[in-house]
Amino acid sequence: MKTEEDILLILSGLRALYGNITPPFRSGSVELKKETIILKCVFDTNATEDDFELASIIAAEIIADFPNYNIEEIIITVPQPASAEPLKNLLYCRHELNYYKEP
Repeated sequence: MKTEEDILLILSGLRALYGNITPPFRSGSVELKKETIILKCVFDTNATEDDFELASIIAAEIIADFPNYNIEEIIITVPQPASAEPLKNLLYCRHELNYYKEP
């Protein structure tokens, strides 16, 4: 069961993702721990600095909705088909099952 804080965080995260997702973005998730919002963005290995900058923009848009909290950004690259465990509230997960081909 999601708490009211979780629901508000999910809605804020979804709004922040809008227009900031690029093809290398694999997944995004958020979690609230005490007074800190944790944002985890997982990218493919072909992500650029511009892609990582968009993750910081996502974090800034989320924290703007929660002025009394801190934010921690986890930005990682994980090559396909490996997966990265999402945080409590998954915001976005790119569909990859039928598209990954072994080299």
